[in-house]
Amino acid sequence: MDIFYYWQKLEQNLRDGQVGYFGSNNTKILELKDRLPKRVWVFKTPKGMKGSVQLLGALLVSDEPKVAVNSEYSHLLYYDPFSPQSTMFTDSDTQERIEGVTRLLQHRLLHAFKSNFQGDAGLQALESNVVRELEALTADWAKVQMLERVKDGDKVQPINPFARSAR
Repeated sequence: MDIFYYWQKLEQNLRDGQVGYFGSNNTKILELKDRLPKRVWVFKTPKGMKGSVQLLGALLVSDEPKVAVNSEYSHLLYYDPFSPQSTMFTDSDTQERIEGVTRLLQHRLLHAFKSNFQGDAGLQALESNVVRELEALTADWAKVQMLERVKDGDKVQPINPFARSAR
């Protein structure tokens, strides 16, 4: 099982170097964490395309924070921004790819689409069959390590200085 996360503040978080965790004041994030997800697949709605989703990346889940966390949220889910397995897609914004991802997820996450990904609807379990379909769909997509998308990636420092070798 992996997690679907609707990342509303993607550009702002990357600009500010706020990476390594997602937060919520709701307990749904804890329920999903308890299912031991491998990755968080991150999405957003492309400008002017309400009802569609763009796949932004896939981030490796971590049991503990890899960076210092300063968050007002009561519940956190950590991912490893230094891992080579935490990647962002560089060409996922084409009409064809947006339509393909939307088609794949629309009937599986119907409630999330109907709720426009607000609140709990922006955080969903992705069962293994859906994950396999996403993996197949994105197998030939161009991607970069997640920190390459952070405006000033050198300011994102690991808690454990030896973690940098995982990059």
